[in-house]
Amino acid sequence: MNNFHVILAATAAVFAAFGEITIRSDYPGGNVKVCGIDETNGVVRIAPDLRDTQGRWFHWDFTLRGAAGRKIHFSLPDDKWQYISSLGPAISKDGGRTWSWLRPDGTRHEPANAFDYTFGPDERETRFAVSIPYAQKDWDAFIAKWRGKDVVCDVLCKSQSGTRDTELLRIPCRKAAKWLFAFTARHHACETSANAPMEGVVEAILSGTPEGEWLRDNADCVFVPFMDKDGVENGDQGKNRRPYDHNRDYLKGRYTSVRALKELLVKESEGKQIVFIDMHSPHVRSLPSCPEQDQVFTFGCRDERLNAHWNEFRKNWKETQKGGALVYDGKYDIFAGKGYAVTMEKQWAAGFMSSDPWVRTLPNCYLATCCEFGYSLCGGVYSFPAARELGRNMLKALVRTAQASEKP
Repeated sequence: MNNFHVILAATAAVFAAFGEITIRSDYPGGNVKVCGIDETNGVVRIAPDLRDTQGRWFHWDFTLRGAAGRKIHFSLPDDKWQYISSLGPAISKDGGRTWSWLRPDGTRHEPANAFDYTFGPDERETRFAVSIPYAQKDWDAFIAKWRGKDVVCDVLCKSQSGTRDTELLRIPCRKAAKWLFAFTARHHACETSANAPMEGVVEAILSGTPEGEWLRDNADCVFVPFMDKDGVENGDQGKNRRPYDHNRDYLKGRYTSVRALKELLVKESEGKQIVFIDMHSPHVRSLPSCPEQDQVFTFGCRDERLNAHWNEFRKNWKETQKGGALVYDGKYDIFAGKGYAVTMEKQWAAGFMSSDPWVRTLPNCYLATCCEFGYSLCGGVYSFPAARELGRNMLKALVRTAQASEKP
């Protein structure tokens, strides 16, 4: 293997070069460890930069220059872990403005730790990522379309570092609110597939749909797109942070955003019923033992009353999403006491509670659950337009579930 040069910046961004090929990750969401560049044989060895994540995880995002007209083999660690999504890497040839999958036809990419890519003769710079990235600039571009249309761009709190604002979007009720609808994403910084469905929820509320109009007259709505704001911008994994991550912090209150969200939910739900949806991405690809990882799925609970509301939501979402570009059919939902729910319950018993079970402890909770959106396969080929549609239909289902409570 040929020698190469690496410079580590204070932001943990990477620049690596040997001969013509250069690799960098010095932008929001960027993450890579360059383990070797063999220009002669066209081999690049990379790995995720885990930083403070315990164990292994899979987020990486880098830009390569200097390989025009060449076929390059990209190799990640051969340690029986999964580092590449079911459709291969997400690829952008225009600086991150548009993205496609290595396997855009939906066929599964193998193996889970390597891929080949042939650069076009004029392809000077290409960005590769484990998922389609989403950072503050993407949220800002989305919200710009709705400014002046009854949305309030607020701040939940300062980020953990104290250097960034943690955004809070409000859509206030036009009348006396009976409900508080709250949506969060990116408790785990790398889970980028959750934000486009959140955009769809906002669209469904503000675009004049019957469900959106009902919500505008009956509920205050709040959105936190980046619970781990520093991690999102720095390109951290976020999952399994030492000593624990944002979504295991709802008893201890280590993180500023978790403390602020808990305070907001208690204070602003007074006299209202709560619908709370925490939006996540699961593992990077499905496994025979975990087929749900390439799907859309959500979690039940042991509380009989709240679980009945969850089942009503599931039934409604199956109806509203029918015929959509992505599939939600409820087949992969995880019921209390089964599968990964058992692991979660053990963590809660050990004092590491996540967001939705904490919300379920509030006396005015009507529905609180975690919704997972597969990274590349998501009941179909993941794209931002398809994921926004999924979010719009999820919001319709949530409203119909709330409306059912008002029937005699």
